[in-house]
Amino acid sequence: MNKQLRNITEYIREELGLQHYNLERHHIFREIDHFNKTTYTLSTEWMPDGTQVAEDGNPAGAAVVDINFHTREFTQITFVRGISHANPGKYPSSDTESAIEWIEAQTGLTFGRQFLLIDDAADALSFGAAVDNIPVSPPGTIEIAFNEQGQLTNFWISGNFPDENQIEWEPFNLTPEKFEQHARKQCELLKIPDENQQKWKAYYGIEEAFITNDGKQMIPFVRDENSTVRLDMVMEWDSPEPIDEAFKMGKTDFSTEVTVETALRNEAHPDTLPITEDEQKTCAMETLQFLQKVYPDDSGNWKLTALMREKGYLIAELQLTEQTGHVFERKIKVIIDPDQLTPVDYIDNAKLLKMFNGFQEADSAVVTESEAFEKLREHMEMEPVYVYDDATGKYILCGKLDCAYAVDAVTGETVLLNML
Repeated sequence: MNKQLRNITEYIREELGLQHYNLERHHIFREIDHFNKTTYTLSTEWMPDGTQVAEDGNPAGAAVVDINFHTREFTQITFVRGISHANPGKYPSSDTESAIEWIEAQTGLTFGRQFLLIDDAADALSFGAAVDNIPVSPPGTIEIAFNEQGQLTNFWISGNFPDENQIEWEPFNLTPEKFEQHARKQCELLKIPDENQQKWKAYYGIEEAFITNDGKQMIPFVRDENSTVRLDMVMEWDSPEPIDEAFKMGKTDFSTEVTVETALRNEAHPDTLPITEDEQKTCAMETLQFLQKVYPDDSGNWKLTALMREKGYLIAELQLTEQTGHVFERKIKVIIDPDQLTPVDYIDNAKLLKMFNGFQEADSAVVTESEAFEKLREHMEMEPVYVYDDATGKYILCGKLDCAYAVDAVTGETVLLNML
């Protein structure tokens, strides 16, 4: 074993009291976060002394520990089936105060200022990233759980926990006069499947969004990954004949595992690279040729909407030019080799949508969008959230627009979304 790797595993043993455990397996994984930064995680599996390793999974009492390879911050500690043989002096008791103190010591975070309690169950606690008890986006999450004996059996942390120098401080004063103009734009008609009636039904709902504290800007609730390029390119060709050469599937490997040598060099993840204009042009041309081979009768039926990097590949996302308004729309993802810039595989969700083939189409809307919005106004919620601003690299105060209700576009009835 590499010397540095051995030092990290000995650090894990000492810090987590695993003196009665033996290291059985280890892997290193490379990923990127929201800020386009590369992280290397060492994932380790420890077996209690005298335990026979099973081929079908880790036995009861085994420990699974993930740690940042470079910062030595623990991201996961799990004792299989809730059984721990670790030194109890290294862990908190199951009461909330002790758990919070232990989390603060492990992470360097401050309760109340950087994370808050979301759920307090009998044997588990859930926390979320916060700024002075105000949630943040992208979110950060901490989970901690205990067994009946009060032993820690699971700890897990992911996401982002901003510190004070990343915050643009200001009081929250987003009033309805400031945000309603944006909320109206978020009111949209969607067709949702009703399995009991085997029919699509039309409802108006308000799509979640972030609105800046001054009410001047709206930020999408779900944002693109760092390398995503948005496009609007209709894929059409003149010849009705398919290309003679058939599409050949290639080998794909979506594993994020890397060697210790790569981790030691701290190489940037290939997904952090921008997509150049030449790559965009080549991928668009290759995607068009892919459609000619696999969907020869679909000229003009598809448009290329996005290019993105994902797990070492370039992904071309295709949508139908004629959208149905259904919550589940037909899509194709073409997986492109980043070196050769040629398609090697694809994913078509047509098979998943077959379950709706026999559904009757939704009745035409009777209620107007304006009428639906007036019904939803009283149910709209606006809570303060600190949202990461890519332009400034700071977290800015916004309001999170949400609405738990929808309006039946035919009857005008107001219903809870989670009942649909």
